[in-house]
Amino acid sequence: MGRMIQTLTASVVGLVVSGALFAGWTVSAHPEAGPNTRTIFASVVGKDGTPVTDLTSGEFEIKEGGKTQEITSAKMATMPLRIHVIVSDNGTGAFQLGMLHLAQALIDRSEFAFTSVLVQPERVMPFTNNVELIGPGLQKVGRRGDGRGASQLMEAMNDALKDIAAPGKHSVLVVLRMGGESTSTLSHAPLREALRMTGTTLYVIARAGASKAPVGSATVPSQSAATVAQQGADSDRDDALLNLNLVLGDGARESGGYEIETSLTSAVPALDTLIAELKNQYEITYVLPEGTKPSDKVQVSTKRKNVTLRAPQKIAN
Repeated sequence: MGRMIQTLTASVVGLVVSGALFAGWTVSAHPEAGPNTRTIFASVVGKDGTPVTDLTSGEFEIKEGGKTQEITSAKMATMPLRIHVIVSDNGTGAFQLGMLHLAQALIDRSEFAFTSVLVQPERVMPFTNNVELIGPGLQKVGRRGDGRGASQLMEAMNDALKDIAAPGKHSVLVVLRMGGESTSTLSHAPLREALRMTGTTLYVIARAGASKAPVGSATVPSQSAATVAQQGADSDRDDALLNLNLVLGDGARESGGYEIETSLTSAVPALDTLIAELKNQYEITYVLPEGTKPSDKVQVSTKRKNVTLRAPQKIAN
């Protein structure tokens, strides 16, 4: 494994993921649940960001529609993961090594799909847990050209959410971005609704400053036709950036995930932190009483002090 990582660091062209690296790993099954039973996923971390893994069902509380519900079990998650990674990195390959870590660490209970966004989204690897396909898929998200300021990230997310859900699997959407994506006609609302309906957890790891609005320019005389047009273009870009940030920020939080910004030198540690979270989530099951009207709003809390809990705030009802 160490030799492989060194090879990837030295030359992305020479990346090879061997079957031996993943030998002996299998995907576990998940028991079927009744019609009034719900299962959600929550992450609990300490002040240092380390996963907290010793909570019992009695230390959680779940409210759906404002009413406390009966928790029947809270255990470390075993449900297989269905992870779609979207790479909007301007073709730099900055996240490739972190993605290798992700695949190595989670292939035992996961299937992966990769989408590259330079201009238009391109799904460079369909969902698979076949290690002979994951290696070539990783090669396709290495250094591959310059798509600066033109990537259609909203469209990539929209496409990913169309087939991310699968019975008996926990859907996870990971967005890796540099920022500066192009404007989009898509609204944040349908994408956030798709996250809710598919039960997808969204995680966003971005270059520091990616969420900040671009600086507009006005170099022509005040109130000229060109100035008015420039101001309109700047306003459209600001609206588009806000729209994108509502998906990546609020959408991630509502889904039980998070959005973080980091330096490129910290991209691998940031993905390693995500790996630790995905490997140590709680699978919490609760039962709605007969006759209870389901709600799409849920609140998950814990009695444990000095920890941070992340869980969905909106669910399919």
